[in-house]
Amino acid sequence: MIQDLIRKVKRRETPMAKLAYRAAKKLRTFEMPAPKVIFLPVWYLHHGIRNAFRWITRCFYYQPMFRARCDQVGKNLRVDLGAPYVYGDIRIRIGDDCTMNAISSFVSTSVGRNPVLEIGDKTYLGHRVSISVGSKVTIGSHVLIADNVFIADNPGHPLDAAKRRVQGVEPDQIRPVTIGDDVWIGHGCKIMPGVHIGEGSVVGAGSIVTRDVPPFTLVAGIPAKAVRDLRPIPVGPVAVA
Repeated sequence: MIQDLIRKVKRRETPMAKLAYRAAKKLRTFEMPAPKVIFLPVWYLHHGIRNAFRWITRCFYYQPMFRARCDQVGKNLRVDLGAPYVYGDIRIRIGDDCTMNAISSFVSTSVGRNPVLEIGDKTYLGHRVSISVGSKVTIGSHVLIADNVFIADNPGHPLDAAKRRVQGVEPDQIRPVTIGDDVWIGHGCKIMPGVHIGEGSVVGAGSIVTRDVPPFTLVAGIPAKAVRDLRPIPVGPVAVA
């Protein structure tokens, strides 16, 4: 009965249904006046309370909990908006002055022996960064990793369909991943097993990296290919007249 009434109002089948439809439409678009003298202080109060709560939970809950889970953590670690999700017997080593956001995940496979995730100094990990470690994933210093990046040193499952039913990734398919210093990995990239990204390189947003990237190289695409050299052009001596 209620569904029939809603349908009649949506179709405006009667004068009363038309009136109810117009009233509902006005109600959906209703908006309170927003004088700055009232709502601007409310805005700052709201954000102040929220930031204070985030600071308290970060300093006294999420961050100490995550540090305790790691094998080694340098000074000035900053974990925002909750601790990353960690699954499996993964050994995590983090350098100094690193920042990582919540909703990220660090996962180890069940076949790897003592899988290790190493992150260098002053490295930044954005939201929803997912790292799968079967053997070793090494991320250098001063690395910028944007949101929704996926890094794996293993394919996750066997290629053979019958094996996928009964077992996980095979040990011979695990190949370590290394990301050099000063690398910038753009939004939504995927770094596949066995890849080595040289220092100073940039991976364009949305790229899938399936092979090694030379140092100081911009790569982009699916699969990622070299776009241009990022080495600074040397400036020769200026001639004096």
